[in-house]
Amino acid sequence: MSQQQKMVKFEENYDIISQLPVDLLSKLVSLLPLKEALKTSTLSKSRETIWTTHTDIVCDISIVLGLLRDESGNITLNVVREEHRNQFIERVGRLMQQRLMGPNMRSIVISFPVSRKDGPHVARWVGDAVMKGVKTIILNLHGGSGIVSFPFSILRATGQASKVRNSTLDSLVNLHLQSANLTDKQLDVILSKCFFLESLVLRKCCKLARFKLTSRNPRLKFLEIKSCLKLKNIQLYAESLEILEFDGLLDHFSCDHVPNLVQLFACVSGEKFVQFSTYALSRIAVDAPLLQTLNLQVLPLPKGVFTFSNIKYLVLNLNPCDSEDELDWIRYILKAFPFLSRLQLDFSLVVPRNAGSTNQSHRGLAEVSHENLRELEVTGYYGGPGQVEAVKHLVDRAFKLDLLVISSPEKLYVGSREFIRVDLPNDNKSSSEKIEELRPVLPNSLRVDYSNL
Repeated sequence: MSQQQKMVKFEENYDIISQLPVDLLSKLVSLLPLKEALKTSTLSKSRETIWTTHTDIVCDISIVLGLLRDESGNITLNVVREEHRNQFIERVGRLMQQRLMGPNMRSIVISFPVSRKDGPHVARWVGDAVMKGVKTIILNLHGGSGIVSFPFSILRATGQASKVRNSTLDSLVNLHLQSANLTDKQLDVILSKCFFLESLVLRKCCKLARFKLTSRNPRLKFLEIKSCLKLKNIQLYAESLEILEFDGLLDHFSCDHVPNLVQLFACVSGEKFVQFSTYALSRIAVDAPLLQTLNLQVLPLPKGVFTFSNIKYLVLNLNPCDSEDELDWIRYILKAFPFLSRLQLDFSLVVPRNAGSTNQSHRGLAEVSHENLRELEVTGYYGGPGQVEAVKHLVDRAFKLDLLVISSPEKLYVGSREFIRVDLPNDNKSSSEKIEELRPVLPNSLRVDYSNL
């Protein structure tokens, strides 16, 4: 066979991919990242649209265009020129147009620094995804030259968007909105269309002032509301809600019906901080009887001792009032949380008291033993007399304590599982020396992790 005949034979058999079953190809493509899946269109003429079976569409400018550099050559996404934005919009528009030929979507992520004129493009992409039965929508419209409204037009416009309106948003299970400029009324309408919604995340939504969750979202299990600076009012009536995370300068908070809530992270600041922290350590024991994980910054001690019968994991950033000290809080915790197995305390906000001051509880709380605490973590530790006494008291009264983790940096939580470490100012003794001084008062049988050493 001549060389020319071999080349012809090779070219005839080159498109091996077209010989594979479509179902198998679709399965293989679905396992690839979207950027790699798009490249499969060049491998086979007869299968060039096989990538449209990919169920997860990620429209992130850093992925679509690659890492961008500013004039000094530094990699950045904060400096995105107009030509970059136009190029991104053109590519995503073409991608979404082709993707409409494929089967239903599972998720869509849109992340790029938008300008005001980009709103219609975002609305069209979201509308296309909704028409394809998308279950998860993540919009991160951060860092642009202007604030873009949520594509509310997909729920009210005529033509193509009317198909979205008529089908409602029944396919939507997860909705994540960051830097979306939607109003209370718009969010209310969106929630009214999402009967099957299970997860809702709202971050940096600057127009929200009031959030109300009612029985019309009976399947919602996860709710996160953070950095919505104008938000003042949260009202919850959510029978299925299991995890709640929120922060803000609230004037009002109520959860009238959250019988299945098991995990709560709350960071309330401003004038209502004291009122909320008191509520969180009292009334919430009734409102959320199944609560197992609680993460709070608290001030002051509640007047009475409410029993939390299901809490297994407690995270408290202590900030005692003038008439309280660490020992008051330790005795309160041991009494109020009898089934606690894991406790984390941050002492970074505690004002040191003088050595030799009385260890008599100002509140007159009696000493109690604890039968279930097994793990204790202390952060923000600077070795003051009150801290040493508090740690020793916990170790002595928690009979089944197995592990003590102790460190001097503050552990600042921004979510149930998200935190940053902040080093505290040191005096004449290093943090390591202060932690070392604690060793003599601890039993040899206790496992101790000195995270600073």
